[in-house]
Amino acid sequence: MLPTKRLPAKLKHCVLTVLLAIVSTTAFGLPSDREQNFELQANQQTFDQKNGRVTYTGEARLQQGSLIIRANTIVVQFDQDNSVEQITAEGSPAHFEQQPSIDRGVVSAKAGIITYNSANNTVSLSKGALLEQDGAVMQGHEIRYDINRELVSAEGDHESDQPIQMTIPPALIEQ
Repeated sequence: MLPTKRLPAKLKHCVLTVLLAIVSTTAFGLPSDREQNFELQANQQTFDQKNGRVTYTGEARLQQGSLIIRANTIVVQFDQDNSVEQITAEGSPAHFEQQPSIDRGVVSAKAGIITYNSANNTVSLSKGALLEQDGAVMQGHEIRYDINRELVSAEGDHESDQPIQMTIPPALIEQ
């Protein structure tokens, strides 16, 4: 087992700031994003009205303002009141990007499965998750963000013993 070192306070603060800045933007983009149309396109669409589910397959793309999700399949699950309950994107990999604010770089993510659950306000990236913003990169088998609690959790791949990896560019540490 490798010896562990305590991170300097400044570096701990930087890691936390970078993690929250990267992950929190999956729920909060530009203020104008929520005012934009919710646009979906794909090669095929299946609408399961009885179960409140629309499935887009083949070069599926969802866009709302600066939020863009591209995947092989995007499934939108609706509540009884027709509000979005969950969005699941699957791909090889699925891609996500969003501009969090005018003064921040675009957040980019990719994973085999990207899921936003509005009921418990969580975002999950699984199966080879990678999250990047302004040169900072976090990757692991799975990354989860509880928006309400502002809690990020990540796991490496236990089968292949791949750990979680975080890269923080020197410019972000110096801030």
